[in-house]
Amino acid sequence: MGISATPRSSPGAAPRATDRLVSSANPLAVDLGLVLAVDCSSSADAADYKLQMDGIASALRDPSVYDAIAAGTHGQIALALVQWSTAQSQVTTLHWRLLASQRDLEATARVIETTERQWRPGATGLAVAVDYSTVLLQTLPVPAERRVIDVSGDGADNEGGNPAAARDQALALGISINGLPILYDSLYLYGYYHDQVIGGPGAFLEPAHDMRAFRDAMLRKLLREIAAPVA
Repeated sequence: MGISATPRSSPGAAPRATDRLVSSANPLAVDLGLVLAVDCSSSADAADYKLQMDGIASALRDPSVYDAIAAGTHGQIALALVQWSTAQSQVTTLHWRLLASQRDLEATARVIETTERQWRPGATGLAVAVDYSTVLLQTLPVPAERRVIDVSGDGADNEGGNPAAARDQALALGISINGLPILYDSLYLYGYYHDQVIGGPGAFLEPAHDMRAFRDAMLRKLLREIAAPVA
């Protein structure tokens, strides 16, 4: 099932609200509107990119993810995926998909694992990625009980952006932000994501020690995000 949209957003441009619900499931609401914002900057090479996409696809196929979705009030969530790198390169490579069945999860996993990398050589525009994802969440064409951005990456913003300000703008709109920092033993990056990136009710970090640990961290993160946060 899917919520179809323009096949690709121009790098750096705000996503357009041209979505149309095409699912046969109840379209009235979803438990979660979730944007996965994945770091595809120069620090993540082609092999790292493949590990991330395969990790997301594998996590979506895990039976526990379907069980968590089915246990929700509406029994469905909406998912989009953004590839981001420099401040001039953010691309929505998976437009809003309604996930309400195992078939939905498998179809979405196949799309993600076969999607080409979209990036520009350069620095890490994390703040702009948060801004872009915030705009994308506002194009979700069905009501959501919760709206969440999940930012994954292996470095801090080094393009002069202000992730904390971008986060605060998202929070003002009722959007929460969680983080999946890829640490490579960097205590600094953990603290950076904690202090500058995440925020909102139930916000959390689910770090991966390296790219090979990304899949397991993504699965843990998805299960925590699909479940309603503990007050």
